[in-house]
Amino acid sequence: MDKIFVPTSNFGKLREFEHALSSQNMGCFGIEAARSVAGNSFDWQTPDEDRETFLGNNCRKLMEALRVLPTLKFAGVKSALVDDSGLCVPRLNFAPGVHSASFAGLPRDDVRNRQYLIEKLKSALGLSLNEKEPAFFVCSLLMASKSSDDEAGQGRPVLEATALLSHLENIEPKIMSMVGQRLSIVCSAAYAHDVHIIAWDVKYRVRLVMGICTGKVALCEQQRLEGEGHGYDAMFFPNAKPDFSFASIPLSEKNKMSHRSEALRGLRAMERPHTAQDEILELF
Repeated sequence: MDKIFVPTSNFGKLREFEHALSSQNMGCFGIEAARSVAGNSFDWQTPDEDRETFLGNNCRKLMEALRVLPTLKFAGVKSALVDDSGLCVPRLNFAPGVHSASFAGLPRDDVRNRQYLIEKLKSALGLSLNEKEPAFFVCSLLMASKSSDDEAGQGRPVLEATALLSHLENIEPKIMSMVGQRLSIVCSAAYAHDVHIIAWDVKYRVRLVMGICTGKVALCEQQRLEGEGHGYDAMFFPNAKPDFSFASIPLSEKNKMSHRSEALRGLRAMERPHTAQDEILELF
């Protein structure tokens, strides 16, 4: 079984990715597993997430993942997968966005983040208790694996690794604009794009997928189901089920419409042979 390096220590996230990619006979390899098998040769350095875009921060993580990938080759690890996600409110200039986990500052705290967003909705937008504001969740994935000369030569340019950041950050504003224009007519969708790069003298195919779940945020949190919901879930009402917040529906049902499930679905589609790219460009 081929393995994918997912630079996280979050066991739940690893399980979710592994389940999604099992149909391609792929397993996931997290940071702890990498350290245990590679020992001192695995010198992962957590990169600063200092960009103002999801894809920019993902690019930082991907470059670090590709740097250490050769140390995991003997364990059957051939690819790297990184992710970033957050809540975006278009009329707040897409905030909280990449700052979703620390919107109210450090230390990170979900309750303070939600309260801070509520205050912003009231003060900046004049939202009242009986109103809801259009918003959407986004999950961006970047997956890189070695590409053959044939793959890279099919009329597509091969970028130097140093050019990947600007390439990705030119794409994201266009995606965000398209989503903002379609909030009322799209429930969930995935955007897919791929590019070939050279990093550390190796050619890689980088697959970008952004999963979107549209809905509205409210000033009042809906009562949660026991054990369900985190982050902004209790105040986010998806368009696919507008009377219920993400925190008030079972996880199994949420996963049928969530931004992460859409991103993973798009990634699976890209992994299928002969998949036309426009089959999963539902927003465009």
